[in-house]
Amino acid sequence: MSAVEAIVGTLGSCMGCMIVVENIAKKEPSSMNLMTFATFFFIASQGLIFTSRFFTQPNKIPLRGYRAVIFWFFIVNVINNQALNYHVPVPLHIIFRSGSLLASLVLTKLLQGKNYSYRKYVSVIAITLGIVICTLATSHQGDSEMSYEEASKHFYEWCIGISMLTFALLASAYMAICQERMYAQYGKHPTEAMFVTHFAALPFFALMGSDILRSAERFSQSPHELFGISVPIPNMWLNLLANCVLQYYCIKFVYQLTSEVESLTVTLVVTLRKFLSLIVSIWWFQNPFTFQHWVGATLVFAGTLAFADIWDGLWKRLSGQKTIKETKKTK
Repeated sequence: MSAVEAIVGTLGSCMGCMIVVENIAKKEPSSMNLMTFATFFFIASQGLIFTSRFFTQPNKIPLRGYRAVIFWFFIVNVINNQALNYHVPVPLHIIFRSGSLLASLVLTKLLQGKNYSYRKYVSVIAITLGIVICTLATSHQGDSEMSYEEASKHFYEWCIGISMLTFALLASAYMAICQERMYAQYGKHPTEAMFVTHFAALPFFALMGSDILRSAERFSQSPHELFGISVPIPNMWLNLLANCVLQYYCIKFVYQLTSEVESLTVTLVVTLRKFLSLIVSIWWFQNPFTFQHWVGATLVFAGTLAFADIWDGLWKRLSGQKTIKETKKTK
């Protein structure tokens, strides 16, 4: 697979996945556990057949090496998806998750004692301000159409959703540290890791089995119609299947991208994907997005690119200068 195919695949599948997720969240906001379980089950099943070959292929990384990653991977995915059930609009969800660099910097500084340049601290401050601005701009959206009691309940639940996203942001950063330690000790085996982290987390979903079953019943009662065309399967199940397939390819293409291009390009593509997903969410689903939101989003995405030294990298490319990595290749 070429780098161009990996980039196009990443943008297409990940953006498509976000559209389907938002569609499910709007129609059945309480079905996030079912959606998360279905995604885990689909990716685990695919890995069981093609990666593990029904456990006939020995693991390159022992299961004990995966323990922390599996636990935090499950927690992060469940909480991130469940936050959509607490009146957190998808655009804010995208912006909030784009602040992962903030959490990573804080935790690596505290837990690993890493030092960063002044520019990176400024970038993180910009990201933080952007998230705060977007969060405040979203906090009272729609309150004018509600009674005082409804608005209070809505705001309380929204605060829970924001708290969940904040925790998931920190947990995701810690998971990345655990993953980094695991790869440092055992080597990088992303395909195996993709299978193991999804498969081993499946038993945890038993804790939310009743909720998953209730959501499944509601999905089965959805109309047998998709885009005005009669279909033999309830449309919510088709949405769920589309989400699973797109999520799988999104993860697969991102893994492929990391092996085809340098980290600078990966960061640029992932940031572009989030920005385009934000635009599509605003346009396709008519999500309210004020001037404050645009200011906040600009700070978040610009800060992300600055943190990854994208601007310097692009300037060097445009001016014909070779990056360090390219210089080494020519020697």
